[in-house]
Amino acid sequence: MCGSLALGLTGPALAAGGRPRPVLREEAPQPATPADATGHLDDTLRLGRRIVDECRTADPDLALLRDLHRQLGASAGRLLADVRTHTARHAAGDTVSDVKAQADTLIKDLTDLLAAVQAKDVAKITALVPKVVADLQALAASVPKLLTGAAPLPLPVPV
Repeated sequence: MCGSLALGLTGPALAAGGRPRPVLREEAPQPATPADATGHLDDTLRLGRRIVDECRTADPDLALLRDLHRQLGASAGRLLADVRTHTARHAAGDTVSDVKAQADTLIKDLTDLLAAVQAKDVAKITALVPKVVADLQALAASVPKLLTGAAPLPLPVPV
């Protein structure tokens, strides 16, 4: 029975003429471009907006908020890595630390907001939502300017 099973599984491979399958090469990772970083900025802002919108609902889903918070932290990490890579190649100076500080402030304020949602502290939620929105707007304004030297990109930010 085992032999039949083995022959059934390997039979098509043997019938194909025993030609080895080509080995696919792994491509080397491409260096970060401004488009990569602004894509991660868009992800970070979108996740922040979803968190703010969920916190504004009558009955926020705490499990969803924790998951979104985790995703936002990962997205912000990718954004910072891309910004560092891009600015290292283009010698943008110490402005990366400003973006890192803004991302850290955003994550801290979101953590405080999640704690307020868990505690069902409506006054604190009401006070923290505009602070998170301001953090998102600051991040949306600084990253594109840092990467391109141009005006900020029009990205969706909650109001």
